Amino acid sequence: MRLTLIHSLQGKMLLYLAFPVMLIITGILSYWYSTSLNQAVMQAKLNLSQTADTITAKVNEETQLAVRTTEIMALAQQNGLFGDREASINFVRAVLKMNPSFVGASFGYEPNADDQDQAYVNASPLKEGVYVDQTGRFLPYWHRDFSDSERLLLEPLVDMESSLYYEGVRQQFLRDGNTETMITEPYVYEGRMLVEQSSPIIINDKFVGMASVDRALADITEFLQTIKQQLKIDVLLLSQRDNVIATTLNYSGLKTKAILDTNYASIAKQLKSQGQEREVLSANDPFDSGVFYFDKAKVATGNWTVIVRRSELDIIGPIQAQFKPLLAAAFASVLLIFLLFWYFINRTTKRINIAIKSVEQLANGDLSIHAQKYMAQKDELGTMFRSFERLIKASKDIDQVCSAIASGDFSQTVSKRGPHDRLSDSINLMSSKRYEAEQALLEQTIKLRRTQQELVEAEKMSSLGSLVSGVAHEVNTPLGVCVTATSHLRQILIETKNKVASGSLSKTQFSEFITEVDLSCDILLKNMQRAAGLISSFKRVAVAQTTEELRNLYISQYFNEVLRSLYHTVKTTEIDIKVTATELEPEVYSDPGALAQIFTNLVMNSIVHGYGNGNRKGLITVHIEYSEYVQIHYQDDGCGLTEEARKRVFDPFYTTNRAGGGSGLGMNIVYNLVVHRLKGQIFVKKKQTPGVYFFIQFPLTLSTQKLAGCVYGLVTR
Repeated sequence: MRLTLIHSLQGKMLLYLAFPVMLIITGILSYWYSTSLNQAVMQAKLNLSQTADTITAKVNEETQLAVRTTEIMALAQQNGLFGDREASINFVRAVLKMNPSFVGASFGYEPNADDQDQAYVNASPLKEGVYVDQTGRFLPYWHRDFSDSERLLLEPLVDMESSLYYEGVRQQFLRDGNTETMITEPYVYEGRMLVEQSSPIIINDKFVGMASVDRALADITEFLQTIKQQLKIDVLLLSQRDNVIATTLNYSGLKTKAILDTNYASIAKQLKSQGQEREVLSANDPFDSGVFYFDKAKVATGNWTVIVRRSELDIIGPIQAQFKPLLAAAFASVLLIFLLFWYFINRTTKRINIAIKSVEQLANGDLSIHAQKYMAQKDELGTMFRSFERLIKASKDIDQVCSAIASGDFSQTVSKRGPHDRLSDSINLMSSKRYEAEQALLEQTIKLRRTQQELVEAEKMSSLGSLVSGVAHEVNTPLGVCVTATSHLRQILIETKNKVASGSLSKTQFSEFITEVDLSCDILLKNMQRAAGLISSFKRVAVAQTTEELRNLYISQYFNEVLRSLYHTVKTTEIDIKVTATELEPEVYSDPGALAQIFTNLVMNSIVHGYGNGNRKGLITVHIEYSEYVQIHYQDDGCGLTEEARKRVFDPFYTTNRAGGGSGLGMNIVYNLVVHRLKGQIFVKKKQTPGVYFFIQFPLTLSTQKLAGCVYGLVTR
């Protein structure tokens, strides 16, 4: 046998030496990569939160400036400016001129608040420096010309009784005496996003008007664009009603809309639900593919919200770029280490390979080995080759005797090589056995092989259709009994042959062997006759499955199909069979042939043993549940099992109805199908009520790869 590298001494030495080095390098790289990624993500989240705080502070600073300005304007009115219309107009103009970020400023008096409205009714032209509406009400509004920001225009305020900037602060004071500055919801005016700050003018505890400042949010938008270019971070600025009032994102339909009406609704809700807690959110962006990190911060003045966004790829991309050359260098280092180790190990194991080849020749039966040229060496290899020479000579003697035994000559013996030469004793003992016993065993073996061949042919025929219109149990059961009996015959035959080979076969053991063979042959004959009679008595029905085919199916539906095939048997009894399953039953990828035989064997076992061949009324329930596994609960209300029968129900050839023709293989077949075909488990559960309760569990998806290390045995609960 030619050894592969992994199984050779060279391979093992290479593995033991080089693998730890490779493992260490891999561990170091993995640790560096994982640590770097975690640190990068943590730092990015921290930077994201700091950026959100920076933006919030900037926005709050701009808003505070406008708020303080309106408050100063109101205080100026309350401290002597009220009633001096010309001075008030000049004051408003000065405020607007000194603050380039403001697009408008105004005073608005209540009707005849200063007792001067009558003097200005229908004034035409209006008195210079004193601006009113047609009623004479003092409503001066200075604003910048959108085409020329340096040019200031004067107009009267409009829509006073319906506007939030005036009526809002008025009602706020009249309702609860609140004199705080009101910040209106941002609005779009001539393509610009504006927000208005209004402060009430209170004289002698009476509301006489308001001072207001209009501020464009273009400066904030420019600031946000600068942040995006520098830090690769996108920003959304939300009003107190969660309307998007500024953003670096260029998605149509996003600006001026409530964020809950956009594709960002889910992300906004999650950020809002955090309350006062500060936690960076990781989520898939609805517009850009990939994962993004999101954070929020509240603007104290105006109750606005800042949301920042940064792509995960921008964070981990540099780490991945650094990792690639490191990975290449590590791979080259590992390869070099392997080559160096291989060179030194190969030099060390070269002489050992010569001995290995000699052993291989001897193991393959080649007795022509000549190792004399190596026998002179005075080291471990020389000692080993000298032992080879002795072993070769002994093997030739054994080969000669075994050849004689094989030809029927039991007269030759092997010379013992020492007091512990058990092999020679065993061969000599084997050759001394009587010829008649050998001949009888040979004849029995031929008979068993013939029977086995007949069963194999019967199994091949049955695989063309696992069910034939209602006879699945009747046909598959005797065939399963035959297969099991054949397996049992083979096992006892092997054991008998081993005893013959070792010379330990006694007359009593040989007699027991003949009895087991006779019993098994009787079971084989009866069941083969039963299967042949059933197959010939029913019409030909093609079935579109074989015992090895896997497919998707609904188990409850499939069990009902199998139940219909058993109708000819069940209809003669007073037994009801109900199959139920949990709602929303999933498709299962499994072996329909195995499931059909399991269900059929259980039902027929209940009818025959639980209900006395159907002579009693009864109910069989099958309930199917799904979790990580398929779980089948099978129960009947028949006579049940004794404690001994419950413990041995899956044992081969165990039956409580031997006199009635039972083989004792039906439940053993069920056990093997569940455990080895479906890769599951089956239990017989104890019940307080009469009847029997089987619990079966197996995977939702059955792999086509056979599992190694299957353990045969019975597990009961």
